Order: sequence, then C-alpha cells, then structure tokens
Amino acid sequence: MITGANRGLGRRTAEVMADQGWRVFVGSRHREAGEQVAAALRARGGDAVCVTLDVTDPDSVKAAVDTIGETADRIDALVNNAGVYTHNDQHIPGFDVEVCVQLLRVNSVGPLLMIQALQPLLRMAEASSVVNLTSDDARPDRAGGEYISYCMSKAAVNNLTVNAAVALRQDNILVNAVEPGWIPTDMGGADAPDDIDAAARLVAWAAALPGSAPDAPTGQVFSMEEPPEGATLLPFGGETPGTRP
Repeated sequence: MITGANRGLGRRTAEVMADQGWRVFVGSRHREAGEQVAAALRARGGDAVCVTLDVTDPDSVKAAVDTIGETADRIDALVNNAGVYTHNDQHIPGFDVEVCVQLLRVNSVGPLLMIQALQPLLRMAEASSVVNLTSDDARPDRAGGEYISYCMSKAAVNNLTVNAAVALRQDNILVNAVEPGWIPTDMGGADAPDDIDAAARLVAWAAALPGSAPDAPTGQVFSMEEPPEGATLLPFGGETPGTRP
C-alpha cells in the first residue's frame, strides 16, 4: 500500500515495486488520477489496484482499508508517502496556524492513522514493513530558521518511526523512514538535483526488509546521502533488487 501514489515519488515507487513483482495498492485522494496510475502499471505488466484515500480523514482511511481487505488477506508493506509542503510556511512573521495544522495532519498524523488502520493486515503477513517518508530538513543540525511547520512535521515522522518500531516489533513489523533527498517532483521542483529513481529504489528496498529476521533494522532513518549497506539502488539490468522471500 502506497499513499500519495498518483504522482511524484509515490508513483515512481509504485512503478519500481510493481516491476519487482509486488501487488501495489495505489493510494490517491483523487480517484481518477489513481486509476490512471493503476492502469499504467497494469499496462506495463504489473498488478495494481487504485484505492481512494485521504490520509487526514479517519473515515476515508477506514474505507480504504475495507477496500484492500476485499481482495487481500494481508499487507506486506505500507509506504507512507503522502505529504504536503508550502512556501507559505517560509518565515515566522508570516506564520499561519491553519497551514501549520494542515502540514501536521497530512505529514505526521496521516502516517499514524495508516499504521493504526492497517496494523491487522500487516500482522497477518507474519513479517512486514512500514516505510515513512521523511526529510533531512527534520535534522536539528540542518535547521535554517525557515519552513518551521514542515520541519516540525517531518521531525514528528522520525519520532513516530522510532516509537512505532518499538510498539510493533513484537508483531514482526519493521518501521523505518527514508530521506529521499531533494528530488524533482511537484514538491521538490523541476530543478531538484537528486535522483528520484534511486530514491524510489531505496524506499522499495526498505519495504522489502525481512521483518522476521531478528537483526533486521527497525526504527532507523535511511538517507540517500549515505545509503545503508546492502541497499540496492541500481535499476534492473544492474544488480537485482532485494525482494521479500
């Protein structure tokens, strides 16, 4: 299950994982956009289903989980990719509480709602993974005094990652986060210098980590700046990406 999979990194991750043989549930607030992505994945030989989803709405999240449950008896991986960013958040003098609350609802509370709602299906997989998308802007040593609400929201994602990892380890559910870098998406802008394909493959690698392994990493933040040992970021034709046994 990938939230916000109708565009940007979410869509590219859906393509990578579909190519690796995963059945992908394409989460999208706008059904038409999600259906287009799911159809495109099926056209390239993948298995994909659109799921209409607003991660800030508990009723929408429940309906999405019900839709998934109609055709799947488990979820092997949840990728919490949906997120928002706005330039209105740039400076404290221009701070808008509604903008701040919306950033926190989408970027921080949304992933928690998804983990809570999908926990039963993640548990049914016997060994599963949650991957939260975060940002290096959440690091205290990267503080620049701007975009404070966004940075707060991603710092909360990192804290969620650590706490959920502890809470769910007994169920063989790994919870990790990925810093994808500054990539060319609607959020990052066309001039972003980093590699969206490599970022998507890092997310897919984290999603495929074996939750049943006692030494499997959990509660970690993986960064494109220093990819974890063993992560395969090359496309097919290079090394074979890791897939769940």
